[in-house]
Amino acid sequence: MNREVIGRLTGEDRPKLADGTLIDAREDYYFDKKCVFVAPSTAAATKATNGPFNGEFNRFVSRLETKLADKRLRFLLDPVKSDGKTFETVDFEQIMKQFLGYLNRANVTIIDLSGIPFEVLSISVSLVSRLIFDFCFHYSKLRHKEDSLSNVPVMMVCEEAHNYIPQRDEAAYRASRKSLERVAKEGRKYGLSMMVVSQRPSEVSETIFAQCNNFVALRLTNHADQNYVKRLFPDNSSGITDILPNLAPGEAIVVGDAVLLPAVVQMPLPKPEPHSQSVCFHKEWKEPWQDVSFGEVISRWRKEKILTCRSTGHQKRDASGSLRWRSGAGYLIVKGQRKL
Repeated sequence: MNREVIGRLTGEDRPKLADGTLIDAREDYYFDKKCVFVAPSTAAATKATNGPFNGEFNRFVSRLETKLADKRLRFLLDPVKSDGKTFETVDFEQIMKQFLGYLNRANVTIIDLSGIPFEVLSISVSLVSRLIFDFCFHYSKLRHKEDSLSNVPVMMVCEEAHNYIPQRDEAAYRASRKSLERVAKEGRKYGLSMMVVSQRPSEVSETIFAQCNNFVALRLTNHADQNYVKRLFPDNSSGITDILPNLAPGEAIVVGDAVLLPAVVQMPLPKPEPHSQSVCFHKEWKEPWQDVSFGEVISRWRKEKILTCRSTGHQKRDASGSLRWRSGAGYLIVKGQRKL
């Protein structure tokens, strides 16, 4: 439409392609491929003028072409399966089975969002959240018709939640924040619950925390985070939060429906522990210079960018057999406990 030219000869008065084809229904041509129109002309034999929107979308088309050419966005704009074929509408059922672990009967599905470009992080989180919410909504409605309740409980765990559901109302995070706030407010009616994990609770949406029934607080040293957590706790348990900066690794304060009284608990460390602990600085600074293979690092760096672009199609399985998607900032984990 941005390049549309309309034939003005007798009986035409319609968009006209370079091969002389007259377009009666724009939707039959404009959305399948790029159209080449006749050149504008004032000659009596080839009279044609620009369409009403000709040239109005130059900036939009330029920006759109730039996005389509961006390799980082291929996972979103050109998703492919593991066999190299393009995803189609008929594959939607398979995608939902992947998200909910029904392809390999896995109770935990991890969607790695650490590599998604900032520009599409919010919309990616929003899309996944809405898909899961809508599935749970419609499944529960089908069960209600049978006078039964939903028997597929699903939990969404939002790791590093401050990255995509922040307290501040910014346009960049509006899509993900709106979707996850709806999950927090309405999800329990449809068998969908949510866990929010963050090292900076004061930066997470207050609407999300207002819907939480239980709080597990580990060591916090930031004064703003401590005060924020104290406000979240009931009035009769606010005193216990004074020990927040002094908690040892694995110790946590638990408050909510899960315990009779606020308590300090010692949680067992995971086995194996994640590779996220800090480098042993006191030991390593005493050692000689270490040889670093910069070539291998850069090679993997470039390879990761390619895999990230194809995140939807390139599935990886972890040691437990759970499907893993390479995709953008933090982790969004979907966990379902099922009886099959």
